[in-house]
Order: sequence, then structure tokens, then C-alpha cells
Amino acid sequence: MYEAHFLAKPDFNRFPTYPIGVGHIFDEPNHFVNGMRYAENYYNIHFVVRGSGWLRTSVGSVELKPGMGFVYAEDQYQHFGTNADDPWEVWWIYLSGEGIRDLIGDKRIGDVWAFSFEENTRLIALMEELWEAAGKNDMACVPRYAALSYEILLEILLNTVDLNAPSEPGLVHAIRRAAEFMRMNCAKDLPLQKLADQCGISPAYFSRTFHMQMGMPPLTYLNMQRIELSKQMLITTSKPVKQIALEAGFSKPSYYIERFRLAEGVTPSVFRDRYMRPEALP
Repeated sequence: MYEAHFLAKPDFNRFPTYPIGVGHIFDEPNHFVNGMRYAENYYNIHFVVRGSGWLRTSVGSVELKPGMGFVYAEDQYQHFGTNADDPWEVWWIYLSGEGIRDLIGDKRIGDVWAFSFEENTRLIALMEELWEAAGKNDMACVPRYAALSYEILLEILLNTVDLNAPSEPGLVHAIRRAAEFMRMNCAKDLPLQKLADQCGISPAYFSRTFHMQMGMPPLTYLNMQRIELSKQMLITTSKPVKQIALEAGFSKPSYYIERFRLAEGVTPSVFRDRYMRPEALP
């Protein structure tokens, strides 16, 4: 299904960004764009929330998964689409504004800008808020439309991972070593600064490069290792769940239970009941 709200450009032209259109696409196995190009000061942004798709870049085709998105800038030829056997669900926003160039800088030059927003739930919340507001198509809401579109663009700039960032060959090995260190020491407190220092780079650059190399942000990877450690304790010991959470590296048992349920589909207690070894019983 293809749903969209289109908004007329306001007479007031001083907004840095303004949404010309906002939409939602799902259950459309034949959705694709091949060769479209927008005029000056127009930008096309997509967020994948379910399913999968592809994005053609200057170096080949990139698979798009949930938690990934892209921005096509003015004058760029657009080539993207869903995978027919796994149709995606995407939110999109069509932006215009004289202030966008200054905001995104050189990201509008050259290749399409791909990014990951995996741990940024605020982006989709903002898109849903804009979608609801745009459905009213009320000229009295023009400042709100502009403010929401500006906030969405800032979230992409400040709180997503740039998947176009180049990776230095020597850094790849350093990131792999850091990942192994995290796996072996996941129960310990591992500040991002400490991990970045091991690689000789800034925390922000470490996060971006780690995500590119390992396919997930550092915190997601660390939580995954901690959950694996906790699973071993759940099935081989009779320790309380709260104690296991702390010994596995989680500072709050409630957060541990939440992450465990998301990863395994059940709570730690249910997992233990299913798989606990008889010799571990008290």
C-alpha cells in the first residue's frame, strides 16, 4: 500500500526545511525507483522499518535492512527498491528548503548518503508525528510542519551512523581486536572511551567504524555478548536472575530482562525453565 500526504509550499520561504510530502509504503513487492532526479533544493529521505530492499551506489548495490535509511540530494539520480520476496515497509519524506545545503554540507555531494538509525527510535516517532499532522493539511500548522522536518533532519545528522564513511585498512584489524576484547570482557564495565583509546581514535569515529565492520553498534554487540554469557549461567547455575544480570555486566536487572526478551523472545526465567540442566538444580 502506498499512502502519502502532500503539502503545498508556504508563501513564507524562510524555513530552513519544509516537507513537500510525507508517506508510508508497505506490502508493495514491486516498489522501486530507477533514474528519477529531483530539482535544486529538493531532497528525498527513506527509512526502512521492516522487510528489505536495495540501494544502488557508485560502488555497487547495497542491501537495505530495518534500521537503515538514505538521503538523495538535489540532482542525484535515484535507484532503489524493495526486495520482492521480502517487501519493505518504509517511511519517506520529501524535503525542500534553502537551509538544507548548509545543514548537510558535503553529504549532498557525490554518492547517495546511506545511514543507520537502528537505536534511534525517535526518528520514526517524529515521522509518525509529522504524518499525523500532515494528514490535516492545515495552513495554520505550517510552522509545525517546518519544525518537525527540521528536527528529523537534525536527528539524521547528529544521531545516526554514516554508512558512507571510509574505513582505513589498519583500522579494520583494530576494530576486530576490540570486538574480541569486548567478547572476552563483556561482564566488565567497558566505557566507549576506553574501547576507542585502544584503537587510537575518537569515541564517535569508533562507533561509526565499529558499526560498519561488525554490522551493529558497539552497545548492541556488547549486550549480545552479555546475553550469551547470561544464558550459560541460566542453564548451568541456580543463581537468581538479578544476580546473573549483574554478573553478566548489566547494571540494572530490569534492563537485562528487557534486552533478553528482545533477543530471545522469552524472559530469562522462561529460558531457564526450558533449558536448565538437571545438575544445576539446587
